[in-house]
Amino acid sequence: MQTQNQLSLLNRISDELNADLHPDRMLRRVLDLTVAHLNAATGSVMLFDQNNRVSAYILQNEDISQERAAKIVGTVLTEGFAGWVLKHNRGDVISDTRTDERWIVYDNQPYDVHSVISTPLRRRQRVVGVLTLVHDEPGRFKTSDLSLLEAIAGQAAIALENAQLYKQTEQEREKLSAIISSTQDAVLVTDHHNLTLLINPAARDALGLAPEPEYNQPLTELTNNAELLKLLSANGPSSGEVRLPDGRTMWANVVGIPEMGRVMVLQDISAFKALDQLKRDFVTAFTHDLRTPLATVKGYIELVRMDGPITTRQEEDLEGMTRAANLMKSLIEDLLELSRLERLEELKLEDIDFKKVVQSSIGAVKPLAETKAINLKLEAPEDKLLVEGNAVLLSRAVSNLVDNAIKYTPPGGEVRIQIERKEANQTTVAVTDTGPGIASKDLPRVFEKFFRARPELDDVPGSGLGLAIVKTIVDQHQGQVWVESQPNKGSTFTISVPRRKNGKLV
Repeated sequence: MQTQNQLSLLNRISDELNADLHPDRMLRRVLDLTVAHLNAATGSVMLFDQNNRVSAYILQNEDISQERAAKIVGTVLTEGFAGWVLKHNRGDVISDTRTDERWIVYDNQPYDVHSVISTPLRRRQRVVGVLTLVHDEPGRFKTSDLSLLEAIAGQAAIALENAQLYKQTEQEREKLSAIISSTQDAVLVTDHHNLTLLINPAARDALGLAPEPEYNQPLTELTNNAELLKLLSANGPSSGEVRLPDGRTMWANVVGIPEMGRVMVLQDISAFKALDQLKRDFVTAFTHDLRTPLATVKGYIELVRMDGPITTRQEEDLEGMTRAANLMKSLIEDLLELSRLERLEELKLEDIDFKKVVQSSIGAVKPLAETKAINLKLEAPEDKLLVEGNAVLLSRAVSNLVDNAIKYTPPGGEVRIQIERKEANQTTVAVTDTGPGIASKDLPRVFEKFFRARPELDDVPGSGLGLAIVKTIVDQHQGQVWVESQPNKGSTFTISVPRRKNGKLV
């Protein structure tokens, strides 16, 4: 019966200890509960940090200054009974302090102590504190009380550790909350059902919400921004632009967090969009204005030929001028096409057989390959490879890659085109040449406008925009394009596009 009563007592103490996880109140509650349940007069509890330094303490019923309390704690830990318990890592009972040298009486002690019981607080093989109870009557505590005190101390050590962990968590939470609240980027957190968990002030301002919106609301009740809702949908993309009612454009990145939901961070890119639009307008106007004088130059070249006999040297000069004019014309056409592609807000999509698109692209550049005796080799599966896209644009992207491969492959070489059905609903087309390859330092820049990775081959005609056009087209199809290459070992350019039919992955 006594054992059952002790278990019931321990359960009740555990419940009381864990009712509040505030560290300071927890320490006071540990002392109050043990004093009450063991009928002691008063007591003390001391905690140690990882370096065995006193991190917190309470001396019950002693209304003394902080300086004096610290001195008392230091004394009893170096010379007194609490120090003995700490040193020997075990509890003990003093039946009469007058006959036990382990007990010391400090100056101006406000009460007489004749019996003492003390035990270490242990957690994970380490002493985290010392709990001591005292009484003014000798023989008040028995050895049998020590097992109960040790059990209570075990519960207290767990509760104190929980309180410390809770405090650390709260401090980190407050720090993170302060950072999120003060950042200029809009931060929005939702659970898997798109219920709002966190909206920082910048996000509230961007979405035009009340200063303190209610949390755990469906996101659709807070905003009707279709672009934002699409990004935060279960199968939505991980990044994209979000236009706000006030005219600003935000770039949103969405990250999924297991067992919680999704986090969206929105950054204002309105200034960059305006600058990009200014650049596009300039390029469009500039290229349009160049077309007329360029046509005039080509016309005068033909007039020179028609005016009368010309020498062989003059004909060579006119041929050079014609090539330069044609190159300029090609550059202008590529610039205009790239500008049109970048202005497209929505593609006209249809279900197409990607294999037929690739075959058509190869047919368009086959005459160039024949003039250089280059073998075009196509490897493709027998069945259809349906994708949802724009056939004209995808054909242009593939044609650019094959055209580049032919231009940079020496006469008599080979260009291999492989179409494959990949996992994760992807279809790829890889174009491999036997040309000079690309240095590793240049690989990250090959899709930049006007960048030419092989300047030693400047005699190869090109505007430096072909690969930029490819990347723009692939991006608009939510695909990817990349290159693998080594100098003197050729290059492989790969386009990957998602297989879709009627808007769904297949």
